[in-house]
Amino acid sequence: MQDIYLIIFSIISFIIAIISLYISFKIYKKYEKTMSKLGEGKDFSEMLSKYIEQVNKLNERDDQIIEVCNNINKELTKCIKKVGLIRYDAFGNTKNNLSFALALLDRENNGIIINSIYGQDNSNVYSKPIVKGTSKYNLSYEEKEAIKKAMDSK
Repeated sequence: MQDIYLIIFSIISFIIAIISLYISFKIYKKYEKTMSKLGEGKDFSEMLSKYIEQVNKLNERDDQIIEVCNNINKELTKCIKKVGLIRYDAFGNTKNNLSFALALLDRENNGIIINSIYGQDNSNVYSKPIVKGTSKYNLSYEEKEAIKKAMDSK
């Protein structure tokens, strides 16, 4: 009697195994069909590998671009960003305000002040270094105003 139960159990197990294989085969066929639709007839896993490779290359490029941008940003701190110009009549004898003070500053208010003093008989140009918005040299009222105007500009 036990042999009959064992035989029945084996037959049922065999039938279940065949049904499982059949279902697995159907699922695999659906998977292949779906993958061929996604890959437009091409091998989807190969396309995915190529895509991942492209993404990795783009990430490397992004890192390079970010590094270049950071270097440019460092250099831009040294560039003239702020300009202040004051025109004035140095001696009160010309009507055109031909004298001027020109402040050229970077982001950190470092730079130069150029002062051109125009007179009827002669003209002189002076320059003074500016560090953090001030100079170790004496500044005229017009030079101070030009620096203030430059520092207030954005």
